[in-house]
Amino acid sequence: MQFTSLEYLLFLGLSVAVYFALPGPRTRTLWLLAASYTFYFSLSARWTLALMAITAIGYAFGLVIAASGVGTPVHRKTKRLLAAGIVLVAGALFYFKYAAFSAGLLNSGLALAGVSWRSPALAIALPVGISFWTFQSIAYLVDVAKGTVSPERNPLRYALFIAFFPQVTAGPIARAGQLLPQLAEKRPFDYERMRSALVLMAWGFFKKLVVADPLGVVVHTVFSKPHDFGDNGIVLAGAAVAFAVQIYCDFSGYTDLARGAARLFGIDLMPNFARPYAARSIKEFWRRWHMTLMSWLKDYVYIPLGGSRVSKWRRYGNILAVFLFSGLWHGAGFTFIVWGLLNGLYQVLGELLEPARARMLALVRITRDGALHHALQVLTTFGLATIAWVFFRAESLSDALYILPRMFWLDPRPLLSGGIPDLGLAKAQLLVTAVAIVVVFGLEYLSARRDLTALLYRQHVAVRWAVYYGAALAILIFGYYGPMSTAADFAYFKF
Repeated sequence: MQFTSLEYLLFLGLSVAVYFALPGPRTRTLWLLAASYTFYFSLSARWTLALMAITAIGYAFGLVIAASGVGTPVHRKTKRLLAAGIVLVAGALFYFKYAAFSAGLLNSGLALAGVSWRSPALAIALPVGISFWTFQSIAYLVDVAKGTVSPERNPLRYALFIAFFPQVTAGPIARAGQLLPQLAEKRPFDYERMRSALVLMAWGFFKKLVVADPLGVVVHTVFSKPHDFGDNGIVLAGAAVAFAVQIYCDFSGYTDLARGAARLFGIDLMPNFARPYAARSIKEFWRRWHMTLMSWLKDYVYIPLGGSRVSKWRRYGNILAVFLFSGLWHGAGFTFIVWGLLNGLYQVLGELLEPARARMLALVRITRDGALHHALQVLTTFGLATIAWVFFRAESLSDALYILPRMFWLDPRPLLSGGIPDLGLAKAQLLVTAVAIVVVFGLEYLSARRDLTALLYRQHVAVRWAVYYGAALAILIFGYYGPMSTAADFAYFKF
């Protein structure tokens, strides 16, 4: 049962109908919890026990930590209990996600050292969404230990906080202080909230089915066999840009679907994106991209390392450490490590080179507040992010290093002599996708200057319903449902 399937939509509709038919928070909590575990079981039946185990650990340690001295993080007993809880939760994440990678590194190191012993090969399936609900559990334990939230004493409500089905697969990463109080309230049926939820979900479907999925075909065609396009730098560069757009529309589309589904129950999840490709620096990009993860890393990794309260060079080390951690969180592989470190390095170099940039701007007489400087910053930031995305998407480090230098050799002759190579999509579908990309980023640009949803709601009922039906038809007609369609999953499900 996937987010973009008819089965899921029927499941969601039934869940909402029964939810509002129930009398109060207790029965609604029980119903939502049953629905959430049904949904997760349909995705990852064999690992539902892992979700339950992590939930039990978080719930029990939250109560024990609170009893040991809430709000006194210097208390040794509190710190020991917190450490034990984090080790158990993070240990499960390490086992499922990094044990095989670590065993491979160990074997490589032993081979270099001339040792004949080898660690046994490990093939461990990854529970869906484990990176998200383990991080949510760790944040809860830390917040309880610091006294910023009270421990949840209702085990069913805490279980729902971890397993709430709109977000259990790929976030947004919720905070206990934001989500738990909403789960405890009796939410009345609200037509306006329902309408906004459905509009948000429709937008998510459009980004996923009309933009991300067809682009995914092109990206897979090129990145799975980059050597076939080695003499065509324009295609390699185009595939890199296509992936930058695909990963955004895929993940932000999922987030819209998750937030919209939660809003149907009267629950607000935290936003995850704020037009990241309009950022003027990589630092700003990461304030706009996957905002709940970056907020988590700031509060639970960067600040404990010393944050910005330390010397300049140590702060740079903290930034690199956070983005190394982010890379590893996304995947156990050298491509993700390089991707994370590269994003951290961008920020460090950005600060170090600021005086040189200021002198250069003065030399060429470009004002910092001018439109030209703004445009150059946005384009540069997008270019740097796209270069980093190559490592994120490449099948291997060697593939990424093969693609990158050839991306900048934009020789049009291969295209002029041989035409556009087969990228897995018909030309008509490529054209539709290009138009859809313009629609997505055009509407996002306009929405930053005006509330388009409020504007739509003020229109005559005939205009509103024409827009609703038009959007639905566009998704049904122009959505990609071909043999390589990835509508059944989202890129971040594997994390």
